[in-house]
Amino acid sequence: MAQFDKHVSIVVDPKSPQSITAALAEYRQRLQDGSALRLTMNLMLNVRFVKADGSELTLDDAGDNRTLVEQAINACRFDEQHAFITEPVVFAAALNLPELMPEVVATLEALVAFSRSRNDSNDLWLDDCNAFGVEAIYMLIETDVAYSSMLTRFLVPYWDTQTMTAPLCLLSGLVAKHGWTRDLIKAYVYCDSAEVRRYFYEDAFVEEQGCDAVQADLLSHLKSHHDDYLYFKSELIARLQSTPILQMPDESSSLAQLLVEYYSTMGAWPVGCERWELEDEPDEWNDRVKQQLICGVKVEDEITALAATLTEARDESTYFSVAESQRGEVEDSYQLWRDLEAAEIAATPVIEDLIADKPEPEIEPEQELPAIAWNEAMGRKIFSCLNPRTDLITQSRLEHLNAELGNRDGQELIYALPFMPLHLGSSTYLALRLHQDPTDDELMAIGQWFEQHLSKLLSDFVLNFCSVADEDSEALRQWICGVDLDAHQAVSADIDAKMIELVRNSLAKDGGKSGPEISAKQAAYWNLFTYDAGQRCMLTILLLQSASRLTQCRSSELLTPSGAVVQLAKRHWQMWLAIAPQRTINRIVKFKADYGLYAAINDQDAEASLFDLLQQFGITDPMLEAFTLMADQQVADYRPADTRFAQRYAAKVEQYAELDPADTSMIGRQQLKQFDALLQALEYCREDQVLDFFQHLKALNPQLELPIMPMFEAALLNTLKEGFEDDSAQILYDKLMAYLASGEGLDSLSPQALKMPKLQGWNPYPMYRGKLGPADFIWMLPSEMAERLALFLAQLGKRGLHWLGRSSVENAYVASLIQAGDIAMAERWSHAEVGNERHRDSDMGDALDIAKQNWALNWLDKAGVPEAALVYFAVHEGYEQQQFVCRLAAENRLPDLQDWLTASERVQLLGMLQDAESLPEATTQSFLQDCSNAVKQLANKLFGSRD
Repeated sequence: MAQFDKHVSIVVDPKSPQSITAALAEYRQRLQDGSALRLTMNLMLNVRFVKADGSELTLDDAGDNRTLVEQAINACRFDEQHAFITEPVVFAAALNLPELMPEVVATLEALVAFSRSRNDSNDLWLDDCNAFGVEAIYMLIETDVAYSSMLTRFLVPYWDTQTMTAPLCLLSGLVAKHGWTRDLIKAYVYCDSAEVRRYFYEDAFVEEQGCDAVQADLLSHLKSHHDDYLYFKSELIARLQSTPILQMPDESSSLAQLLVEYYSTMGAWPVGCERWELEDEPDEWNDRVKQQLICGVKVEDEITALAATLTEARDESTYFSVAESQRGEVEDSYQLWRDLEAAEIAATPVIEDLIADKPEPEIEPEQELPAIAWNEAMGRKIFSCLNPRTDLITQSRLEHLNAELGNRDGQELIYALPFMPLHLGSSTYLALRLHQDPTDDELMAIGQWFEQHLSKLLSDFVLNFCSVADEDSEALRQWICGVDLDAHQAVSADIDAKMIELVRNSLAKDGGKSGPEISAKQAAYWNLFTYDAGQRCMLTILLLQSASRLTQCRSSELLTPSGAVVQLAKRHWQMWLAIAPQRTINRIVKFKADYGLYAAINDQDAEASLFDLLQQFGITDPMLEAFTLMADQQVADYRPADTRFAQRYAAKVEQYAELDPADTSMIGRQQLKQFDALLQALEYCREDQVLDFFQHLKALNPQLELPIMPMFEAALLNTLKEGFEDDSAQILYDKLMAYLASGEGLDSLSPQALKMPKLQGWNPYPMYRGKLGPADFIWMLPSEMAERLALFLAQLGKRGLHWLGRSSVENAYVASLIQAGDIAMAERWSHAEVGNERHRDSDMGDALDIAKQNWALNWLDKAGVPEAALVYFAVHEGYEQQQFVCRLAAENRLPDLQDWLTASERVQLLGMLQDAESLPEATTQSFLQDCSNAVKQLANKLFGSRD
């Protein structure tokens, strides 16, 4: 694991108290100034402890504590137990000497302080399996359990509970060994994370083992030890007054919420269900806990009393803090380590650099650049920007590489060729060089490089993610590699089509779930999704074909249109164009794009020239039209982008919206034919963007026939298959489609009637960007079918309207404004209320959120969705929906919501109603008779003042 080697050595004599003291002091200092770590994605410990001869400390250097350090490593590490152990060894050596205890504690406090300054376990890596510091804390606790709270302070709230599980398991181990002593109650109190606190009695692999707990929980202990409960409360107050709770910057600072979480994580409260049953509704779990008794007192009353004590002299915001690395004034939380790395690189001599005692003379612009001393290391350094395992490549990056190489009549590139990395990034660069008037020598050398390497590079790109039957593998390999097929195979005139279909069906896919590429017809092939997403492959094969026309009269026969290299490029280009045309166009345009995230070129001449080139090599007008529409729609919403993209998109929408299916003139038939071809090309585009396009067309021409139903049916079935086995999904799909057509049988489609409790937590939308679910189509379906679908979704439980958070709701709202004539299509993205300025102005964005949710709730209300579901969304997930809630209250349509909303949410609802001019008696009485004291107190305050 050389990538995890440590480059900072702290010298220590493990038997000398003075040497250990100095080593721990240096370690503390390096933690404080950052030199103990290096930046590798996240941070990584870069320190090792060595003896005077340079050898690393071993287990034997732990002396009498060798058994202790071995025990610590076994307890704190699940993997790589014997790698990079010098840190625990030096602490074990220090613990052999009682007089060094203050030094050990001070150093571990520095480790805790560092962890809390980051609040991210990913900044605590020792290697790719383990965190540093954990074994040292473990050994200190083994020496004295009173230090247990040091571990819980080290386990920060933003801890990766999926990967770094070994340290979490230490907590239940402490309870198993010591029971719920006051030391461990204190450790529980000093743990900032509600999720981590559960590990005192739960196991890290609860779901796999099918059990809820491995130790007695704190709740059962406190219920039977009243004195310890009093200690818990006093310690909790003392802790909060001395050490604020660490939280993320975007978390709300609610003292009441914090306190109820301390209670709710104590153990298995008898609330009528298991905690995992309310995993998606943690507020409801907390609300039920507040109604329970602990030592004869209602939990809600205990929380109220604790909050009152804490806020007597201090504002509740003082009980919360944000880690230093996550505060608003910190622009780059890794800048310190970037600076350290830059300084280290600058201080490291490069073998190829000329070492001199005096500075080199400044090179005049007209002087020849010094020769590059080529070797493998220099090749990796110079050509690192080409690596396909990095991001997309741009023309400007390759131009910068040209400048770095220098031209030198093509000779420098010839010298560099033997040291160029053998990957598609190099082939892209060399293909581009063919467009830049290469010399004959350079042309010959590049041609030879392609002849030697291109076949393997392209075939590896395909075959690494392609699995075919044994009987097809050799034919496919020959076809992919450009080798002539056997005579009996070549008899088939459609061998290209057969091989392309074989590749299409055999490529490793993820079902079209991931990434932006992707429609039902164009699945997310892994080699078009990872790293450069196939860009360097697409550029290579296009640029080679294009360059062959420029070089066909030159000395090299390798790069002529009929040459083997160019024919191979043509074969792969045809394959990808057949399999993923929109992805291919996107990767080519991104090469020249002016925006990092969007395939859009500002220069209209450059765009036209590139589009013309693509058309020369088989990109059809409908393919290019579909790409342009979707790219323009996407970049139009990007505020800094040129407005011409939005204008071009709007003009196209208006053009297609004017189509008249009854127009039988020559021009009319031709326009309809072009639109049909566009619809077929759109099947290869992102589904969400296509639906937006259809919404815009429908807003301008509601009578225009669009292929909505096939898209909806596919989205419904695919989304059901994400949540259920295929057979169950198909049965549910058939029943639901029958109901949507007839309007009959809604009651039989409830989770209870179907005996499918899982349906209650089903999301009617996919979890993947660019994909669609049935809820996204509500605004596009025929009105009766849309209302029936809304009613079905609303009866799926409390989360039945969770889909209102989808971006499709905003798009539908804006489309409704266009259809009503409130907004012109031409000003869709420049409009003061819904345009792309909302990304800059948070007030504008907030106003849009309020408006779209209010519009959607009113639409659903007219469709007959029950009031309880509407109010639940308005309060639980909605954004400032007072207007909607007050309207229902004024119409005496607010139901009793104690089974729907938690106590804190009912308090929130009361706040939304406080400005209502009048409320029906039934509504006020429901609040005055609420089971929650907090709700009743606020209701008495509000309604009493009105009386």
